[in-house]
Amino acid sequence: MNDDLMFEYLVQMGQMRPEEAELKKKQAMVDALRGNSMKAMEGQMVGKHYVAPGIGQAIAQLGQGYLASQAQGGVDAGMRGMNDRQRMALEELRKRRMGNTSMPSAVASSGMNTEDYGFDMPGAGY
Repeated sequence: MNDDLMFEYLVQMGQMRPEEAELKKKQAMVDALRGNSMKAMEGQMVGKHYVAPGIGQAIAQLGQGYLASQAQGGVDAGMRGMNDRQRMALEELRKRRMGNTSMPSAVASSGMNTEDYGFDMPGAGY
């Protein structure tokens, strides 16, 4: 395999690392919200009296569950986008390895700066 092609692919994957880390943080936040919304409601002892859980606590748990589901949709969309970009980069690597040396349309449309790679493409830089 051409070392330049592999280096280019690894650079593209490295550029996705911050996005991947951000998605992992968001997923951890969603998991925490979901975990809080799934806890059983608990009453409390105040002195010698038991105070049952209130409607406010139930509404707060419903709200956390709703926010978790909405945030999960955003995380899923971000992961789909990142996976699509990785798939396109792998397909382009395979095509270029077989002899087709055209630039990937995903790289050209992503706004990635290609000047560092030793070739110029109109509309591909910042």
